Amino acid sequence: MRKKILSLILLVTVCISGCGLSSSKGSSSGGGGVKILFTYSQEEGNAFRDTLAEGAQEYAESVGAVVECDYAENSLEKQIESIKSAQSNGYDAIMCIAEDASTARQLEAAAGDLPIIFCNNAPDDATLKEDKYIYCASDEGVAGQLQAEYILNMFSSKDEINVLLLKGIDGHSATVGRTKTLKEGLNASGKKINYVFEDFADFDTDTARQYVNFAVSKGIKFDIIVCNNDAMARGAIQACQDNNINLSDMPILGVDATQDGCEAILAGEMVFTVYQPAAPQGAEAAKAAIELANGGSISDFESISSDKLHLWVPFESVDASNAKDYL
Repeated sequence: MRKKILSLILLVTVCISGCGLSSSKGSSSGGGGVKILFTYSQEEGNAFRDTLAEGAQEYAESVGAVVECDYAENSLEKQIESIKSAQSNGYDAIMCIAEDASTARQLEAAAGDLPIIFCNNAPDDATLKEDKYIYCASDEGVAGQLQAEYILNMFSSKDEINVLLLKGIDGHSATVGRTKTLKEGLNASGKKINYVFEDFADFDTDTARQYVNFAVSKGIKFDIIVCNNDAMARGAIQACQDNNINLSDMPILGVDATQDGCEAILAGEMVFTVYQPAAPQGAEAAKAAIELANGGSISDFESISSDKLHLWVPFESVDASNAKDYL
């Protein structure tokens, strides 16, 4: 069950009235009035981003700290200015979903002495620093591996698989990591894998729908639709319905285990997704930010990687057997 799984990841569970999200284990330093700026990209109303923010806020509140959110409005300049003014505005640490992960050095320079916990969009490891600049997320490569394993099990009796692949935003760490390990897993199987249609649908439902409709209109034949997230999987479902394609004969895979994704699996419209624990990611990032703001170290966190630069919150496989547990 989802709640049991989260309780293993997070040592202290705090339920805040009206939100209902689980938070991470307590900081050894305590909140102590720490004030965290969470600056993020992605459009307003992004379900994953909002859940991550709520998880961070709930954890911070539980230990006497605060997380205040600032939407960068898809502007790198606005994000840099927000970070640059953080210290003078009384913030002790920064959480950041970078507008452009390649600008991590600029963001770090703007932060001055403040630690940064990067989330969701990974900067290059060379820009990270132990107990100063940390990346907190789920290991994107694992999501692609889990998709590949599911596909190979489903098509175990076939020697050849025609794949329609919908990727996220070009250059985004989730797009890169999920796609790379998906292909590595499939290509290493010994089967003939044909990527008959592949494009960047930007994690967007409408764009994904347009691309699948286009592929069908061109007579492209595919055995499966694999998407980097559930929103694109929803678009693929809609396109199949547009073209009277029987969803029981067209397996569709996503990532994130959103409400829509899990409901689609239970309705037989989708076969597989991967739960990305947004609220626990937010809670773990807030916990780390508080620890570093208090001059502590995160080297003993249960989620810390061997290089001490990453906090990994595990992905989980979701199919018809357990999708109801993630609603």
